[in-house]
Amino acid sequence: MDHTAPSNLPLLFDEDRCLFNTGLYTRRYETIYGLFEPNTKTDARQRWFLKGFFKESDPMLVSFEYLPCRVRFAEGPSELVFDYRLPIRSNIDHILGDEENLTRIPASLMGEGNSLLLRRAFEGAVVEAARRAAANYTLAVPQFYGGRIQLLLPLCLTGDNPELALTIQREDGFYAARTCLTLDMAYNNARLICRPETSWIKR
Repeated sequence: MDHTAPSNLPLLFDEDRCLFNTGLYTRRYETIYGLFEPNTKTDARQRWFLKGFFKESDPMLVSFEYLPCRVRFAEGPSELVFDYRLPIRSNIDHILGDEENLTRIPASLMGEGNSLLLRRAFEGAVVEAARRAAANYTLAVPQFYGGRIQLLLPLCLTGDNPELALTIQREDGFYAARTCLTLDMAYNNARLICRPETSWIKR
């Protein structure tokens, strides 16, 4: 049995079983774990198969002396909070020039004839999003991508309701914005860390 303290271990082994912390909770806030057992098929390409998901009080987990901790995405809480003192530098040519990004833009702003209108709407929406996040830091929602924490800011391009999420990544003295996500994409990415409670991204 593994007697190592679980302070920084999201994955633990107990004899011939493997257990990981999903980061999810039951309705009564018991941690949910994924349990794997060895694959017994002789021609199996995978070493493990999923036995199931179990809450921490489930008898299936009783043989584990320790239970694994959640994955730690950030080194400190400051990474998860928007720092209004830092400017946002947007890679506008990529965000508004990439074909995939353009498919996420509201239809009323699409088309070559609207390129100048789109650029102005985007620039204004970024300024407004930064001001809103400065006034209410909970608007900036953390996500984990490419091994780093990023923040998601709501972009209102054509009205008062957010239509896209701007991804910003903290660099040395500023935030770099390189892409936009649909609200569904933003929610799914943010959900990896925790269930977002801010109203603009909740479904």
